[in-house]
Amino acid sequence: MANSKYEYVKREFEFNRQLPASNWIVLRIDGCHFHRFSELHAFEKPNDESALRLMNACATSMLKKYNDIVFAYGASDEYSFVFREETELYNRRESKILSKCVSYFTSVYMRKWKDFFPNNDLKELPYFDARVVCYPNMKTVRDYLAWRQVDCHINNQYNTCFWMLIQSGKTKNEAYQALKGTSSKDKNKLLLQQFQINYNDESAMFRKGSTVYRDKVTKVKTDDYGNPIKRTRQAIIVSNFDIIGPEFWEKHQYILGKEKYGYEYVKKFVNIPRSPCSNWTIVRISACQFDQFSLIHSFDKPNDETALRLMNASASLMMEQFPDIIFGYGFNNEYSFVFQENTELYNREES
Repeated sequence: MANSKYEYVKREFEFNRQLPASNWIVLRIDGCHFHRFSELHAFEKPNDESALRLMNACATSMLKKYNDIVFAYGASDEYSFVFREETELYNRRESKILSKCVSYFTSVYMRKWKDFFPNNDLKELPYFDARVVCYPNMKTVRDYLAWRQVDCHINNQYNTCFWMLIQSGKTKNEAYQALKGTSSKDKNKLLLQQFQINYNDESAMFRKGSTVYRDKVTKVKTDDYGNPIKRTRQAIIVSNFDIIGPEFWEKHQYILGKEKYGYEYVKKFVNIPRSPCSNWTIVRISACQFDQFSLIHSFDKPNDETALRLMNASASLMMEQFPDIIFGYGFNNEYSFVFQENTELYNREES
């Protein structure tokens, strides 16, 4: 930014929270209003395999871009990314990790949409929120991942029963009432007796979610004389393993390390900063590596009018989406949005 008499607003009012050292950073990205989004795009119920594979492709791209991500776990419209304990990504600045990672994930989701839905045009723009949590040791990280996989199982088992009841002719309220108060055992019995479905035979991706990590793979090629040549390289693997028990971690100790691991308590580490009441909230969005981006896409220099109009159109959509924005100002690859003083958008949660 250029120096001016107005620059005090950055120096005195902007704060960059640096995440504590010697802590594992976990970033969780979650789809916003994806119930509506999935209905609008006619996702299959209870699980749309193409939609899940698209999420996996986005997670794979995240691992390709960020070497400090050592493990990712996803289910439904959610993905968690574990950064190595000693990462110095963006100097561990929370706002940078949040904004850049969720922005990149969303961009990949939109870019790859047609790879998985070639005959289904985007009717509404997808967007995601994110939060960062720091965990003090490997045991807690494993418990966090176990917590997410338990949630995956509970939600998928319920949804499988719910949508089978809907498809059998029940209304949504009738299906809800039929499942109210049922145990996991009751749901398995319902699926088997009414629909001849063994829940354990359902796709592991649906039941267990997806894990993404790096591993060594060996390929065998032959030389000009027909002799086999083994070559080992590191690859990004997408799988659907149980990560609650110890077996996966014992086989892949290099990912997090060796320790034992109850999981609901991990929520206590979540600290959600809130913007103070009776303060004007300003969000400034600035493009990442746009010098390179503009060169690749041959923007006119010194100003590309089409690119600026695209930024303006994006700002207009922001104000349509969020009525609490009362003013926007932008130039070059940056836009600032002023929210009304008494906004309670997302309970003023910063992330």
